Amino acid sequence: MMSNGITLLEPSSAEIVEKKSRFIAVAEPVRSEAEAIAVIERERKKHRDARHVCSAYYLDNGRTVRANDDGEPSGTAGIPILDLIKKRGLTDVVITVTRYFGGILLGAPGLVRAYSASAKAALDCAALGRYSTVAHMLCVCEYKDFDKLKYLLETMNADNITPEFAENVAVSFVCNEADSEAIALKISETFSKRLNAEMLGLSDELVPLK
Repeated sequence: MMSNGITLLEPSSAEIVEKKSRFIAVAEPVRSEAEAIAVIERERKKHRDARHVCSAYYLDNGRTVRANDDGEPSGTAGIPILDLIKKRGLTDVVITVTRYFGGILLGAPGLVRAYSASAKAALDCAALGRYSTVAHMLCVCEYKDFDKLKYLLETMNADNITPEFAENVAVSFVCNEADSEAIALKISETFSKRLNAEMLGLSDELVPLK
């Protein structure tokens, strides 16, 4: 099942230091529990000498949820990370926070603050997107119509506008499936039915929030 919630466009990371302990947070978009587990295992292998690699993931709008304290006192790491994901309104996200112990005990409240702060720092620098069903479209025009067509597509929030110049100009673009009919109609009206937009197919894509 495809989630239509907000997620990350790409991985992001951040690091904080709290009383000589290093907390390295990595946040990534994932589409399945297998992908989330793979990210966690990758970080464990990458940081074999770390004291803890704590994690949480939230998938398919809450249908699959996990939090792991990885040896930290119960409720001081995984749950705070998970709570942050929920508060941000995100889904299809996994966050790991690796701790390199600095020799000073933080206590339960200090651990909660540190794990929350590091995860927050990773999310704060992340670009957001949403999985949507997009239509792949094609419109062939004469050279004299290209600039006007390109401007029209931009004003209607089409993406990936790509011209191929030959005898005529074949302009491919993508748009939200729900907008495809309106865009095709607008093109036909604007160019007095001389131009028509053809739908080539549909796909599920992660698109930036606008």
